[in-house]
Amino acid sequence: MDTNKLQTFEFKGTPEVRGHQHGETLRPRIAELLQRWGEGIQRTHGLTPEIYAQRFFAQTRFRQSLEHYAPNVLAEVMAIASAANVSPDQLLAFQHVNEEFWYDPKQGAEACSTIALGKCATQPTLVAQNLDLDSYLDGYQILIRYNCDQSDGRILVLSVPGMISLNGMNSFGFAICDNTLVQLRTDPAGVPIFALYRLALECRTVAQARRLFSELPHASGLNWVMGDPTEVAMLESSAGSIVPHTSNDPSKPIFHTNHPLRSTNLTPDRLQSWAQTSRARPSRSSYLRLATLQERLSGLRGTLSMDQIKTILSSKDDPDYPVSRGGGLSGDDIPIGFTLACCIFELDAARPQLHIASGPPDHTEFRTFLA
Repeated sequence: MDTNKLQTFEFKGTPEVRGHQHGETLRPRIAELLQRWGEGIQRTHGLTPEIYAQRFFAQTRFRQSLEHYAPNVLAEVMAIASAANVSPDQLLAFQHVNEEFWYDPKQGAEACSTIALGKCATQPTLVAQNLDLDSYLDGYQILIRYNCDQSDGRILVLSVPGMISLNGMNSFGFAICDNTLVQLRTDPAGVPIFALYRLALECRTVAQARRLFSELPHASGLNWVMGDPTEVAMLESSAGSIVPHTSNDPSKPIFHTNHPLRSTNLTPDRLQSWAQTSRARPSRSSYLRLATLQERLSGLRGTLSMDQIKTILSSKDDPDYPVSRGGGLSGDDIPIGFTLACCIFELDAARPQLHIASGPPDHTEFRTFLA
């Protein structure tokens, strides 16, 4: 998508009111996306989206977890479905991007390259992500503004019609994104990642988000990437475990792709493989993207700048496993995905802002939005 065509929508009020506004405003596009999602389900599983959604919720306890831990988030999704006149079960299943990665082993599990650096001298905190997802979502990227439910803060998220969020920031200068880590233990009764996002975006600081995540069971393994005006954090999170990924030098950036760098809370099959080989083998895509980030960041002189982050996240050093991804199939037979957006959150306390390219940043222009 041409970033100049990126639309911003604002939904205000209670979760139910916001959901109604969302569903009514974006009704045709929500229906289009659910149809595309359903076509993918049919190809992958040989199931109609109706049967898939029924099985998905029968084989997990995600709905019950949402009712218990995130009832407002569930209410908002149900209101979107009602106003858009689409199946509530299918729209709810559509939210579970991270859970689909492990619920369906046929799905690609390579999603996102991230960089984070805390405040240094005059340079504010920077959190950056190449958000890699299915290419059928391209052209549907939108920004949504919400009000906070627990304060007078404002939230700005990247999303697509019908989804609550894919990453985001708020007016307090707190931002959050992630890397998928399917190697880590999952919990079919945990809180889905989309709901954890919405709850976290009520937070003012990294410390507050850490406390929140320590109290909530995670459905999926992933690396949280967070920042506020004073610090950044990466947390490799899974069922029953949260392990920080840090640097010995806080003046240096931290970075991540799609294999655990600290956590050993692996799924049973990965744990068995690790015991047999003495290591958890990452995919070539994740390993080589991480190597690109490490090489480019270690070669920097001085403070990491906005332009340098853009250059690094636009890189295509390895033509088969680039950081800026345009789709296709990797040598591991893993769909390498599509960089749906490159987001750089600049977390100045007085003026937090999002710099975004709504497509692979090597050939997509950036625009800037205030939180």
